[in-house]
Amino acid sequence: MMRASNFRVASRISSRSLASTVIAPRIPLQIIIFQASYVADGSGDAGDWVSRHLRRLKGIFLSPRDANLYAILFSSKARGRVGDCNRAGWADNGRSKGTTMGRMLLNGVWGLTYSEGSTAAAVAHYTRSNLEGRRLLAAQVPAPIHRVLTEAGLLEDPNLGMNSLRARWVEEVFWIYRRVIDVSKEAVNEPAWLTFARLECAAVIYLNGEEVGRHLTAHRPARIPISGRLRPGPNTLAVCVSSGLFEVADRPGSEYLDHPAELLTKRHWLRKPQYQNGWDWSPRLMNVGILGDVSLEWGGVSLDQLAVTSALAEDLASGSITVRCWIENRLNRPAAGRLRVDVPLAGAEGGIPIEAPPGRSEHRLTIPIETPRLWWPLEHGESFLYDVEVVAEIEGTEFQRKLRTGLRRVEVDQSSHPVRGRHFILKINNRPIFCKGGNWVPPDLMYAAVEDERIERLVELAVEANFNFLRIWGGGSWVPPRLARLCDERGIMLWHDLLFACGKFPGDDPEFAAEVRREVTWGMRAYAHHPSLVVWCGNNEVEWGDWDWGYDQSARTHPHYALFHHDLPKIAAEENRSVFYWISSPFSPDFAPPNDPERGDQHPWDVSLRQPGGADFWEYRNYFDRFPNEGGVLGVSSPATLRQFLPSDEQFLLSPSWDHHDNPYALLPQACDGSIGRAYETVKLWLGRDPLQMGWTDYAFASSMLQAEGLWEYIRNYRRRMYSSASAVFWMFNDSWPVTHGWTIVDYYLRRKLAYHPVRRGFAPVAVFLAREGDRVLVYGVNDTPRFWSGVLRYGVFGMDGTYVGRKSMEVDLPPNSATELGAFPMALMENHGLTQCGGFAVLQEGIRIIAQDRIFFERFKDLGFVRDPKIRLKRTESKIYLISDVFVWGVCMDLDGEIPLDDNCFDLLPGIPYEVDWHSSMPKPRLVRVASRDLFLSTEGAS
Repeated sequence: MMRASNFRVASRISSRSLASTVIAPRIPLQIIIFQASYVADGSGDAGDWVSRHLRRLKGIFLSPRDANLYAILFSSKARGRVGDCNRAGWADNGRSKGTTMGRMLLNGVWGLTYSEGSTAAAVAHYTRSNLEGRRLLAAQVPAPIHRVLTEAGLLEDPNLGMNSLRARWVEEVFWIYRRVIDVSKEAVNEPAWLTFARLECAAVIYLNGEEVGRHLTAHRPARIPISGRLRPGPNTLAVCVSSGLFEVADRPGSEYLDHPAELLTKRHWLRKPQYQNGWDWSPRLMNVGILGDVSLEWGGVSLDQLAVTSALAEDLASGSITVRCWIENRLNRPAAGRLRVDVPLAGAEGGIPIEAPPGRSEHRLTIPIETPRLWWPLEHGESFLYDVEVVAEIEGTEFQRKLRTGLRRVEVDQSSHPVRGRHFILKINNRPIFCKGGNWVPPDLMYAAVEDERIERLVELAVEANFNFLRIWGGGSWVPPRLARLCDERGIMLWHDLLFACGKFPGDDPEFAAEVRREVTWGMRAYAHHPSLVVWCGNNEVEWGDWDWGYDQSARTHPHYALFHHDLPKIAAEENRSVFYWISSPFSPDFAPPNDPERGDQHPWDVSLRQPGGADFWEYRNYFDRFPNEGGVLGVSSPATLRQFLPSDEQFLLSPSWDHHDNPYALLPQACDGSIGRAYETVKLWLGRDPLQMGWTDYAFASSMLQAEGLWEYIRNYRRRMYSSASAVFWMFNDSWPVTHGWTIVDYYLRRKLAYHPVRRGFAPVAVFLAREGDRVLVYGVNDTPRFWSGVLRYGVFGMDGTYVGRKSMEVDLPPNSATELGAFPMALMENHGLTQCGGFAVLQEGIRIIAQDRIFFERFKDLGFVRDPKIRLKRTESKIYLISDVFVWGVCMDLDGEIPLDDNCFDLLPGIPYEVDWHSSMPKPRLVRVASRDLFLSTEGAS
């Protein structure tokens, strides 16, 4: 977003000058703009300098007038007066009676510049105390540099069009932050250190022109000791940070992985979110910058870290909460004090004397909890949380912390399966829990800049979709603290991969392995108090890659084995035994292949990724995986989202920006000569339509309907097998950037895709599902709740024209927390009617209200005998609408854009059976935007 008129003028010039190129040239225009700021101090005319250097770039010519407009970007008005606003004063922190403890928060405006490689010289220059602020861009801290440059008008939103390619130069330079801080004499005379909550990714820290520390990971904070280096009054602090590419440039590449992208970025060496290197669902955008809080702290003692864990007896009758704290003592003598813990809602408290020797020491206190109130997942009981108040008083200084935790017992039942293999059932408080949900990825390319409001909305959408489970995928970052707190409160369980995905990692390098151990230890302590966190998993698909993807064929075989099989499980056992630890995902015990469906967890990807031609999601009907937690179906984003990120002149299939935002798996042929990609072949397979002859809105509807069908098949199959299969967790819930084809049910702009609604219905606490077994169609009732459910079941065969065959009605009881076979009818009923002319159906009714329904076909949609112009009657009351048709109607859509807050959407109408939808009086008059059984089979060539 441009902030001033001069930025808008510059943007127009940039568009005109670079119209002939998609990717910025080797010396990006933005870098030249920065160089112009170096001479805008009276030693020369910035406009002449820019114009002179721009003419060196082939095909780009600007007049001195246009170049001066670029130089305006670095006027003091555009940059802010960094030299004046960047001086921070000091303040004491906490309550102190003896030794002094102080903290100065250094967030706010810093000066920022860059260097292409002459790092030492550039840093020395930019840490000089008399450097004028007008040579620096005003940069807010914390914030990723891409965001800083976008808000300054120097980058365009990387989510739009091809802009992410134009932003790539940001990761290819060193960035230097500078700030002047005023330090008190008291702080100068005490032990002192700098704390950076997150640096992305390789950083060198300078104080008054001298290097004081280095940090090479984004996955844990940096604490830089600076005792004896501060001066009374002004001190110049500088941080030189890069994306990490320079740090790993000379590290081995092909010895670990020979994928082209890995050879360029060496991502297996980089301790930063892996998805930044580019994944099938996001582009490469390597974050860089100071991404967390910065502070200067001083004092003889400090509370370094706090971890709170809980334990629960097997009979659930008693429990305990344990507080562990790590004290840093810099006094060169033992420091005496006391640790106190209060759990008010349990009426429990306690305290112990502590003595901290010089250096870092651990202290712990366990508080018994009698007759504890338990934390339960959603639908299974109250997600009760206890406040825990901790006070550590050392040498007269008090450190106070307050957090919330819950008591629950976690185990995974891996007992023998009655048919073959083993179970894999997550149990909370001794009760089996069927896990329903999706995979979470960072909800933005700039993961550290995600607002709490965005996370809160995503959690609301997950709860509305009846999730009780999210898997935090290992190629992202630690779970955002706000997300973890909300999952604690709402009863959503978290499976958290450690931060490794789809690669071969250099665990055989001692420095790398040591850093990973430090990172994992920190993370397990930082998140220990969250009762929603029920599984730590070593990585995503690393073990699977070793077995099936040829990872063991390159020079180094299993270099990470000791790390994932020995080191990290040991850390997990030492840090928090209340959380189950799993080696990898997928993984199988008994020396079976990692993705063995008969044991462990599974990633059932064959349907969408390995079948020739389009995705035949009916294949899911035969899957019997024990704990499927990653498998999905592609579908196009809503037209409103496509319009938002595609330039107006590229809003058509296969435009350059369409393809740039597309998923490679949508484009891979794996079908036949001349195929334009698997996602398009899927439309041909199921609908018999040529996507290139469809308008893009028609195509969006078709693709969305098929994604909805595919995810329904996935969920239906696993839920009806409860607990032979103990989960239905799909890939994936949310997006990191706007895409054309995507795996998600909620897109980047938080619009609900059509598939969201069938997923929500499929995860409903009480549901009904159909499945063919041999020569019969079986009816299953599923009840996730801990209570009996009673109602009426109706099932049988319907004709497309509205007739019914073999229809039955019966009262049924569904036992709690189970799937029950309720009825069946012979396949011959459908075969005799003609499989293209009928479908099986089942309906659950509570009183007069239908609460669940299902239908099943055995011929593809293109071959079904739909009534092509169905008449749908609509009745509206003050709070509801009712839709009814005399014939079967597939895919009623009342909002293709996903912008109306509908209670339901993308549903079928069974002949003569009213379909009820909540419809608040404040909502617009309901209308049927699309009907799949009509609109997807009409000739709509050229429609838009």
